[in-house]
Order: sequence, then C-alpha cells, then structure tokens
Amino acid sequence: MTGSTTSVLRTLVLSDLVDSTALVERLGDQRAADLIRKHDRLARSLMQQHGGREIDKTDGFLLVFERPIQAVAYALDYQRELSELGTQEKTELAARIGIHVGDIVVWDNSADDVRRGAKQTEVEGLVKPIAARLMGLALPRQILMSGTAYDIAHRAQGELGEKLARVRWRTHGRYRFKGVPDLVPVFEVGEEGYAPLRAPAWSGKAYREMPVWRRPVAIIGEALALVVLLAVPAWYLFKPAPAIAFANRDWVVVGDLRNLTGHKVFDDSLETAFRIGLEQSRYVNVMPELQVRDALKRMERDPSATAVDRAIGSEVALREGARAVVLPTVAEVGGRVRLTAEIVDPNTQTSVYSDSVEGVGEAAVLPAMDDLLKKMRGRLGESIASIGETSAPLAEVTTRNFDALKAYSLGLQAVAGGRGGEALTLFNQAISLDPQFAQAYLGLANVYYSTSQKAKAHEAVTNAVRDLNHLSVRERLIAQGYAALFGTPDAMREKWSMLTRLYPDDLVGTQNLAMVLWQYDNDLEQAAQYFQKVTASQHPRRGYAWLYLGDIQVARGDFTAAAKSYATARQVGSPQNYLDPVNLPIAQRDASGATAALAKEDTHHYPFFDVEAQLRKAAIEVGRGHLASARAAADAAVALADHAKLESSRQRARLAGLAIAFAQGDAKAGESLKAFVADELRRMKNAPATYDFSSYVHLGVASMLALRHGDPALAERALAALTPAAEASGYDSLRQLTRIAACEARSSADAAGAVACLEALPVEKAYYQKRVAMLHAYRAAGRDEQALATARWLTEHRGLATADFVGEFASQVPNLLASDAALVDVAELELKAGHADTARNALAEFKSAWNSAEGDLPLSRKAARLEASLVQ
Repeated sequence: MTGSTTSVLRTLVLSDLVDSTALVERLGDQRAADLIRKHDRLARSLMQQHGGREIDKTDGFLLVFERPIQAVAYALDYQRELSELGTQEKTELAARIGIHVGDIVVWDNSADDVRRGAKQTEVEGLVKPIAARLMGLALPRQILMSGTAYDIAHRAQGELGEKLARVRWRTHGRYRFKGVPDLVPVFEVGEEGYAPLRAPAWSGKAYREMPVWRRPVAIIGEALALVVLLAVPAWYLFKPAPAIAFANRDWVVVGDLRNLTGHKVFDDSLETAFRIGLEQSRYVNVMPELQVRDALKRMERDPSATAVDRAIGSEVALREGARAVVLPTVAEVGGRVRLTAEIVDPNTQTSVYSDSVEGVGEAAVLPAMDDLLKKMRGRLGESIASIGETSAPLAEVTTRNFDALKAYSLGLQAVAGGRGGEALTLFNQAISLDPQFAQAYLGLANVYYSTSQKAKAHEAVTNAVRDLNHLSVRERLIAQGYAALFGTPDAMREKWSMLTRLYPDDLVGTQNLAMVLWQYDNDLEQAAQYFQKVTASQHPRRGYAWLYLGDIQVARGDFTAAAKSYATARQVGSPQNYLDPVNLPIAQRDASGATAALAKEDTHHYPFFDVEAQLRKAAIEVGRGHLASARAAADAAVALADHAKLESSRQRARLAGLAIAFAQGDAKAGESLKAFVADELRRMKNAPATYDFSSYVHLGVASMLALRHGDPALAERALAALTPAAEASGYDSLRQLTRIAACEARSSADAAGAVACLEALPVEKAYYQKRVAMLHAYRAAGRDEQALATARWLTEHRGLATADFVGEFASQVPNLLASDAALVDVAELELKAGHADTARNALAEFKSAWNSAEGDLPLSRKAARLEASLVQ
C-alpha cells in the first residue's frame, strides 16, 4: 500500500450484467467477447461523461461518484443505452444497479502489488456491501438506491435536464439486508419504458420489513396472546406505527369518492371536502389533482373519463412516488350515512387500514367526515397534538350547503381544464348559494388575478379574508398571501414565507416567494434558488418555474442553462408567459433563431399573447437595426392592445415604439413622448384603485428617454409627480427606476453630482438602465475611462438587457437599443484614447449586428464617421 488511507464521503455504484454466463453460451466465445467489449466501452464513456471513477470490473462495474445525482444520471443513461445496444446486437441485455452514499476508505496499491494483479485503487466501508445488496435485490433493468442517496439525489433532480420528464421515483419500503445491522429504505429511479418501476422480489439476503398482520400465520399465532394481554394499556401508552412505513411529509393519492347513496349532490362535493380536510395536515401531503391528471395523461388515459380507483390510484402513486392511496366511500345503511376511508399500499393494492363513521342526515355528514379524517391521519402516524392544531370543522371552513360545495368543486375542475369563464360562473354560483363561502371567493380571485383583472381579484380576496374562521389553516395562509399581492413586497415575502415554513411541500408558497424576489426585488440569485426547489419537484405547475428560471439565467448570461430550462418548461407543459423562450436568441443576437422561436409560440389568438408576439418581434428587429420593421411591430402591438382594452400592454408597446422613434431620429418623437407622459400621469392617479402600477415603471423609463433626447423639462415634470408616489409605494423596483432618472437629471447642470448620485445607488439587484444612466453621466463629466468600462459592461451584459424584468419587460427595447449604442461608444472612446485596433473591433461588432440596417439611422451615421476617422 502506498501512502495512507483516506476516509471520504462518496457515492458508490455497483452494476451487474444479467445472465452474462448464459450470454456466452448463447452467442459463443468470440461474439460474446466482442459484445462485452462494446458494453465496457459504453459504460466507461458514460462514466467519464458523468464524472465517475472506475474501481473494479467483473461482469459489471464498481464506480465512485462525487454526488448521488451524478450516479443517478449515469445509471439512467447506462440502462437506456444498454437496452439500445441489445436491440442493435439482436440480443437481450439488462443490468442490475445499486447506489448508496456514505463514508468510504480509499487507498492506492503499490506499483509492485499492481504488477502482481492488484487493482490500482481499493475501496472499503459499509457503503460497499449495502450497494451490493441493493444491486443483488434489483430486478433486471432496475436501479435501486438507499434512502440517503435518494434524499440527496431527488433534491437535485433538476440537474437531470430534459430527461427529467421521463424519470420516475418509487419507494419500495424498508428492507432487512443480511450482514447489515440497520433497516435500509429502498427507492427506485428509472425511465418509463426501460425500468420495471415495481417492488423487487425478496431473497434470502434481503427481505422487506412488513407489519405483523402481513407476516406468516405462525408469527401471528405466537403474537396473539401477547397482543390480547397488552392491547388496552398499549393503546394509551403507544400510538401504533402505520402499516406502510409512512413518514412525516410523505405523499398520498386521494382516489375518487364512491357515492353509493344515490344522492348526486355528494358526487363532487364530498370528495372536495375530504381533500380540503386532509390538506390541512402538515404531516400528510396530498398529491394535487393537476398532478394526478398529468400522470393519467402519461399513462395514456383520459383524465376526464378515468376513475381513480384502487388499481389506477396505485399506479399513479407508484409513478409519482406517493406512499399510500386513500379511497373514500359514502353509503346509506339503515337510514344512516356511512363514510369510509381505506388506506391502500400501492405496491400490493392491499387495504392496510379501513375506518368508518356514521351520521344521521345531511347536517351530520361533514362533522362525521371530520372524525373520519382524524382517524385516518392518526393511522398514518400523525400525532394527536398535530391533528388538533391543524384541524378545523369542514362545515366552517367550506360550506354547509352541498349544492354550493358541488358548484365550487366543478369550478375547480373547470380551472384545471383551462376553462376560466366557466370557472367564474361556477364560483359565483357557489357564492350566491352561500355568501360566506370563503374558498369560492379565493377561486374567483385566482381566475381574476391570472387574467389581469386586478380590481376584481382584490374585491374577491377581500371577501375571502373578511372572516378567516371560514378558511382552513392552510387556505388561510394562501388567502393572506393573495391579499398581500395588493400590498407591498415586504408583506408578500412575509406571507408566502410563512406558508413555505409551515407547509414546506406546498409549493404555492415557494413559487410565489420566488416571483416576489424576481419581479419586485430583482434578486436573481435568491429567486433562482426558490424556483429550483419547484423545478426539482413533481408539482404540476413546475413548468412556470422552469420558464422563469430560464429568464433569470438569460439575465445572468448563463445561456446554456437557459436553453435547458426553456426546453424543460415546454416538455413538462408550461403555459405561455410573455413568450419567454424567445428571449434567449434575442440575447444571443441570433435574429433567425429568435424568429424561429417566435414562430413556435402559438398565441391561439389570445389578445395578450398576440401583443407579446409583436413586442418580441420589435425586439428582434431592433437587434439587427431594422428599426422601421421594429416600429411597425410596436405599432401593431399598440393596435392589438387597444382593441382588446389591455391598457397596461398598450402603454408598454407605446413606450417601445417611442424608444425606436428616437433611435430613428424621428422629429415627432418628442411630441409623442409628451402625450405619452400626460397619459401615464393620469393613469398613475388611478393606480391605487386599479392596483395597476405599470404607469410608475413607464414614467421612469419615459423620464430617461426625455433626458437623453433633449427635454429635461418633461423629465422633471414626470419625476415631480412620480418620485413621491414611488418612494411611498413600498416597491424597491419603482424606487430604483425613479432614483436612476432623478440622478441622471442632474447631468446637464452638475455632471459630477449626477455621477456621485448614481454611484451611491446599490450595485446589487440593479437594473440595466442604471448602467446606461452612468454611461451618460460619465461622458457628461468627462470621465472617459469610467465611461469606457461602463460601455463595455453594457455590451457584455446583453442577457440582462433582454431579460430585465421591470414592469413586465417594459425596458427590453430601450435596453437593447442602449446595448447596441454602447458598441459605438466603445469605439469612440477607444479611438479617443488612441486605441485604433480596439476601436475598429468594436465597430466591426456593431456592423455585424446591424449589417442590413434600414435607412439612414443616427447610430449608423455615427459609426460611419468613426470608421472614416480610422481610415484617415
């Protein structure tokens, strides 16, 4: 042995080629040897690709990886490509894989030992036999991993990229391994179509821990007397462990409620009430209905026509990693209503527990359901204290009116199906039947807010939170989060953080907290961290998080990651939102790619997206100097928004058109800007009533345009009204824009003061326009060195210019124009400093971007003059 042994935390992967001896018998020595060589090259290529290290080789491999997610990525690719190799070679190839993580002891053998046949490196430790037991337990094509490896890898699953949509995680319970003192939780990871995704068979070296009632009859007989003697005192001293190893924050699938009463009013209403009651728990996680619907689609089943029963619910649970299926039933027995809930082990489809409660008449149904839910939560292992803390009577937190509850249930189904108009009708019907139905008001608020009807959304939220006793603990937190959307970012962060802390797996809180950090705080780093928590989950709306994460990655200049995020967003089914994927090729100056990306964004003739498509077209055209085409696209966006009465979108499009008009040298642009400012000042007065503060952003950007194009009086007029409103708004984003404009306004009279003012503003979380303002201030103050550095920064951060989310990308076109103008500034300042070669390079880059610019543009003329100076 050379050197000393080293103990390190690593991930071990053990793989074994199934029936390798039979392979030789089937193919013959020579062909089998050729095939084994191909197999080994395949495995080693993937090992290098995923950062693994080979330790040993027999019929399979012993590999070491730094992180579990690397091991999982390797194993997934290996199983898939091994299957494809078998298809090519017309012989069946399959492997078993075990993955475990822990401390290992590593040492290198001496050169003499290696010459005598020893391996280069040795690895020992308890990790190795556990990985071996997992591999031995696995079925052909199966990847099994320990609980430790699963926990770490599952949190990082977003790193799997595009393959994530095909990957499924399964839990198979806790196993007793021969030679291993502790029980080992066993999980499976695999791709649909390749992995078995079912529990492996037991063996003499590994068997699953099972509850007593599922063990052989002899054991039950031996334990019966003891159970009888101890049952009564044990009930008071100990809470029985759940029969399916259920743990805190594990997931359940709620199946369709079977209504055997013949009363149609119970069909949807009781199922919704049951789900609401169970969702109050902080111990049990209920799989969202949207996620169940998505799973059914992947199973090639129609969600609207498929009943989630024992078999279907178990398959969904296994696919999505849920630990149990809950099947509720309502029946009428002897004039009494009986409610029953079965807890089903999805691995065996066996009922682990079944509880029933009864009540007389409709008035007793919801109280009886409260009792049933408490029993069921206790069966799953939740403490009595936790149940008491988070349980509120369903009759109080939903409604006593079953017709209202049914209308609300159908409204939720309409939302899930994307039928917003129908959902509004149903929620309003529920409210007309019970004006105190707070959750129906929340349903209204959700639809109104998502369709930019903020005044109506605010009214609905106000009604929802009027009496918080009519909301469950969880829904109360969500309602307060919605109410905070009409307050300040501080209030939003507080409320969504509270939901995230108390219900860490309810990703509504996590996603909304990330949105606040991104859209209002411009805190890209922290927002990305929260979005990544959502993308690493199976949440049905994680596509939104992938989309927004892509925007952040564009803004940070991480274009490779952004491409993966946008692709994954579409793969997992994200809806459109500002046509975000087009941002990436715009930032990369890829006009043809941007045009192609835009063509893929089907707007379905929805006015908001039709407007967005024209604005993205304007941004594309600006990036190659086609300002006439860009202006036409901005004007088209104005017309579309005006026709659809989308006031904020119309003003955003007008602002883009004004920035382009100034870049064209349009003599009428100044008068148009005055009219725009007058309109926005009027809109600003109405902002508190409409909850639309876009006028604040538009006025901030318009003030900068006025300053840069010779109308400081107009800027001062806008800022005089805007500054006190923005400072009092509680929004740092609005304050930042106003302060940037106010600092820049000092440039004409006090350039040094303008520089000092801008330099004093925070650098972190700053918008792109701050650097644009600094460039103008530095040039006005004659500080050429700082001006050159700032101009270079502007050219190098085109991603931020493109994806700066201030007022819904309101500054995108002005930013892009500033980015191109900065190239000419670099050339001018380098030429002034006597650096002809670097000036020439900057002009070449500008000419490459604007190689077919339309007309005689001011920026093109300036570049031509500089080029002529270089020739002289």
